[in-house]
Amino acid sequence: MERLANSTTNSLEVTQLSFTYHGWGSEQPYTLFEDLSFSIQTGRKTLLLAPFDAGKSTLARILVGGIPAYFPGTLTGTIHLAGNDIAEVNIFDLVEEVTLVTQNPQEQFVASTVEEEVAFALESMGLPQREMKERVHSALTHWNLFELRSASPGELSGGERKRVLLAAAEAIDAPFWILDEPFDDLDEEGRVHLARVIKESDKTILLFSSRYLQHFDGLFDQSLLLDQKRIVQQANEDALTAFTTLCGDDELTVLKQQTPLQEIPRVLRVEHLTVERQRFSTTMIDAFHLEVPALTVAQGEIVSLVGPNGSGKSSLSRVLCGLDEPLGGRRMIDGEVVNSSVLNRRVGYLFQNPDLQIFLPTVKEELAYSLKRIKGISSTTIEQRVQECAKLFDLNLDHTPSTMSYPKRKALQAAVYYLLDRPFYILDELDSALTYQAALKIITQLRGRGAGILVITHDQRFISYLNSRVYAIKDGRLSEV
Repeated sequence: MERLANSTTNSLEVTQLSFTYHGWGSEQPYTLFEDLSFSIQTGRKTLLLAPFDAGKSTLARILVGGIPAYFPGTLTGTIHLAGNDIAEVNIFDLVEEVTLVTQNPQEQFVASTVEEEVAFALESMGLPQREMKERVHSALTHWNLFELRSASPGELSGGERKRVLLAAAEAIDAPFWILDEPFDDLDEEGRVHLARVIKESDKTILLFSSRYLQHFDGLFDQSLLLDQKRIVQQANEDALTAFTTLCGDDELTVLKQQTPLQEIPRVLRVEHLTVERQRFSTTMIDAFHLEVPALTVAQGEIVSLVGPNGSGKSSLSRVLCGLDEPLGGRRMIDGEVVNSSVLNRRVGYLFQNPDLQIFLPTVKEELAYSLKRIKGISSTTIEQRVQECAKLFDLNLDHTPSTMSYPKRKALQAAVYYLLDRPFYILDELDSALTYQAALKIITQLRGRGAGILVITHDQRFISYLNSRVYAIKDGRLSEV
């Protein structure tokens, strides 16, 4: 397949773009963009900052032709990619021109193994078999995925899944990359590697983010700010200042101001725990054991857990909340050894991907579901609690979860557990795709009733805002740092 003709110095030109989503069910149509215009010169690296739920992921899909082709909505204005109006180009002909790495990797996976996922687009491009194998091998090696090539994406950590998408983008080798929150889920080593790839690349790169990371320093030629349905171009420093104020990230004191309720302090503690992680889809990676000499979380306390991608953070979480059994050791609440059944009722685990815990047609039904299963609660009380919870977490009860933004789905996931009122919570990569302010507000709501919270994150800046004790996993062993 030949590349589309490029007769301009701009890789991308967006002119007077407006987009309105069509409502689902009782939802009303709403407009995300109005007369949005901007351009990106070929070879330039651009950072687009936007508060969560401002429509950046929708914009990313529009730019690659995925919307409104696969999502109902009204789109006006023009988009020229490599000098071609994408409205007049078959979406499949854009594969070799632009590659999108989505915010939520699981939305993008189509194959049953890592190797097949990286090769998928190459097959549609009609590459010779030898070249295709060379590209796949090179990309897997470059992103440290070669040993995982026969693994199922379902058995990968969040950071490993993100590296698979980046490897697939490298294998396609399109001249224009659109990266939606690509640093999320990656550990520190992965973030440093991605920053190096961006810096050394000769590609045109547009990166969307809802918070500013230290890895962005000196990385981009220009910054754009998405605010009030339009894009404003500013100098990098000015854009950062405006964005920080817009998101409220300049006043991150909500946790420091909070005094959580704590009538009778309770403590979750594990001792001499051994956690096993196996990848059943591949024999190339041996099962590994994580040793946990001790870990404690008290009610009203925030504790952070860090470690490389695939080191066992989520596996440990599953044992702490009773989803999985440990190979050995003790799990205790208030000094009393408890089994998985008790832990499942005491420890709420918010999965890294909220879509694994959301399944009903409306926000209202999702929030009410667990309350309806508790004996002795009247329908009037359920209605009142659901209304109050929706207001706390800024949710519209009539909205359809599957069509909400990824960050909004994470807020809904947290709201469900807020209603369950657990004494302990594990938040697995809560901060992914959220502004610092939004993530801290969710933690504040959950902690307000006195809950103890274990936060899994890769973001050291976020940890500094939590002001928490920190446990780290290194070489298969957990220790407090």
